[in-house]
Amino acid sequence: MVFYFAKLLELIGFAHVGYALFIGLTQENSMGPEMNLLMLGALFFVLGRLLERKAAT
Repeated sequence: MVFYFAKLLELIGFAHVGYALFIGLTQENSMGPEMNLLMLGALFFVLGRLLERKAAT
């Protein structure tokens, strides 16, 4: 069960990074929100990756 939760966190992380790219390409003066979404997505992905490794052991 933890493995699937970790994969869900990774998916949410990927989605946030993709949304950050979309915001950066479509809005003017959007560097702040883009970076915030990018960092949030990276955090979700790293948390999911760490949980995935812990679940495998």
